[in-house]
Amino acid sequence: MQGSQINQDEEVRQLAYRIWQEAGCPQGADVQHWLKAQKIWLESHPPKKPRAKPSTATKPGKTRTV
Repeated sequence: MQGSQINQDEEVRQLAYRIWQEAGCPQGADVQHWLKAQKIWLESHPPKKPRAKPSTATKPGKTRTV
């Protein structure tokens, strides 16, 4: 998991840098550029949903005999 976090941070950093450059390299807007880059990255990398565990419950209409 740590490796994927490092990749995410690096990709966000590069994106924030491009946003900063496109904005004309203004001073004092680093946080805004970082947050915008994070938002863009998260939108393009939706979180993976965990797989559903198989149900051990009985199916409706079925009775369990003991």
